[in-house]
Amino acid sequence: MDSEQYGTICAQQLADTLPVGVAVVNPSDEIVFKNRRFQELTANHLTVGTECLAQSVHPDDYEQLADAYRASLRLGTAVRREYRTKDHTEVWRAVSMTPLKEKDLDQFGLRDNRGLICMISDITPEKTAELLQRKIADDAQERKQQQERFIDMISHEVRNPLSAILHCAEDIMDVIAEDAPEDAREQMARISEAAQTINLCVAHQKKIIDDVLIYSKLDASMLTLSPQVVQPKSHLATLLTMFKPELRKQEIEFHYQLDKSYADQELDWVMADLDKMGQVLINLVSNAIKFTAQAEGQRMIRVSMGAAKQRPPSYPPNVVFFEPNKAALKLDSTQDPEWGNGETAYIMVAVKDTGIGISDQHQKLLFERFKQATPRTDRIYGGYGLGLNISRRLCHMHGGEIGVSSKEGDGSTFGFFFSVRRSTETPPEPQTADNRDVSPVDELCYQIKDLDSKIPDVKRDTSMAEFDEEPPVKTVREVSANTVSDNRKKHSAKLAREVHEGQGPQREKERHASNVDESSPKHEPAAIATMSKLVKGPRVLFVEDNVINQKVVSRKLKISGFEVTTANNGQEALEIWEDDKFDCILMDQEMPVMDGNTATKEIRELEKESGSHIPILGVTANVRQDQQADMLDAGMDGIIHKPYKMQELCEKIHQMVPQAPSGS
Repeated sequence: MDSEQYGTICAQQLADTLPVGVAVVNPSDEIVFKNRRFQELTANHLTVGTECLAQSVHPDDYEQLADAYRASLRLGTAVRREYRTKDHTEVWRAVSMTPLKEKDLDQFGLRDNRGLICMISDITPEKTAELLQRKIADDAQERKQQQERFIDMISHEVRNPLSAILHCAEDIMDVIAEDAPEDAREQMARISEAAQTINLCVAHQKKIIDDVLIYSKLDASMLTLSPQVVQPKSHLATLLTMFKPELRKQEIEFHYQLDKSYADQELDWVMADLDKMGQVLINLVSNAIKFTAQAEGQRMIRVSMGAAKQRPPSYPPNVVFFEPNKAALKLDSTQDPEWGNGETAYIMVAVKDTGIGISDQHQKLLFERFKQATPRTDRIYGGYGLGLNISRRLCHMHGGEIGVSSKEGDGSTFGFFFSVRRSTETPPEPQTADNRDVSPVDELCYQIKDLDSKIPDVKRDTSMAEFDEEPPVKTVREVSANTVSDNRKKHSAKLAREVHEGQGPQREKERHASNVDESSPKHEPAAIATMSKLVKGPRVLFVEDNVINQKVVSRKLKISGFEVTTANNGQEALEIWEDDKFDCILMDQEMPVMDGNTATKEIRELEKESGSHIPILGVTANVRQDQQADMLDAGMDGIIHKPYKMQELCEKIHQMVPQAPSGS
């Protein structure tokens, strides 16, 4: 045996030990060398590469693989493809073709400067893991889409009746705003009471929508904080003014105070997202008002604010907090670059009331829910199980925590703290009622609540609801660091330990009513304004499947000077539009038979023949950006969201139809 033969045998033996199938093919696809593993993976002893693959590749993958293989042979280029085996779809392999280097051609007898190495490897473990991860990702995406569809459904179904309620309330407001004769004052007071009821319905439904949308964003990690330079003591004072009408109505004494610790820290302007923290405060004060109104004897609520340099381990001392887990601590975003380089400080807020307190059973449910960090889907605590859970998660995002101490018949104290950064920046100009971004629902709710002060001969006690917006600085027991824990705090701590030790109530007890309510509307002050009558002229096609909304909005549009024709769905709208002429179309999005997007696309296609263009304003209860983008892509010229004020709708129509006649 000469040295060349010995070298060939050694090379073959070495190649046979490789875990990867290896073959060398010439430009004619003839196999000039292969190892044992290549024969095992192709399950044959044929001498042509494509024939070897044909015997082992799944039929559904073969054509694509063969085309890539032949192209590599013809062009002498590298290629890699994955495929399933012929008899086992869960077994995966990868084949790669790599051109041989010129110096390696001679040893395989390839003297025309052409040849490729074909390598086959078993990639089943890697591919199985990849497919599993892809399935997990697909399942997660599907769950997210299901969640979005659920949120869309709730938003759409609740916003539709909100529009009708809002427009009816506007009618009441218009009547009350006009000068009434002396003998009509009693009727005005009754109308005011009816408007208050409408206000509660609107605010309650809006709270449900807001809570669901916020919780959805939190659950999908889509909600972020927006730090701004703010002054906490004045910001919270302004926020609390929204409760004056309700405090006055319920004859509840109210105090807003700063603890000495806040003054000691010399906090003035800080970087914080007080809009998010304001939601927490609104929720707690709303609960306090509801349950203090049910108490006998003294009715008092006190909001106190303190501060510290170090993260409070259990602060205020008379509130039982929960130790944040690692996941909660990771939610803290106050150390991100946009928060600046100022020194970190912690602001503590306590809401103490003399209400009816929380029973042991319901307080255990409250602690258990905080422990699980999951809202109940059934209605407990007089709310929908979202408000307090959202409050806690917002506190976590702002580097803080929330807690409670309570005893049945002895009132409650809810407290929370959050992290801020000191700021030396020049503070921004304060917002006014004219430039503040206020939703029509919030504006109307505030107007109705403030209305009783403008109706003559309506008796009311204003002394209870007045408080200084520049709070006094005192040593406040609820937030003072030196305060000794009281019996109420010890009582709540005992209940919390029982829950954490597995002695909490059974799940079926969660259905009992509780005295923690999380339904609290967010209002911001705005000037009362009545809808002005707009000029006649534009002919409007109003497409709306909700009969109540269709009736109410059509009537108000006609009062405002529009000529209105209605359609119940997109198909009806198309037929009416083709037979008549209109200046504008108000197009709902979600409708039976034909939805608004489809109808708009049909109209735009038909317009191409005539070269005309009718303004189409989308009127929808859907609020997600992708839904709005779909409406605009369909050809709509603008969008207005339910619930909306009629004046806003009328102005949008006139903006879209500038050629409308100006005479009446």
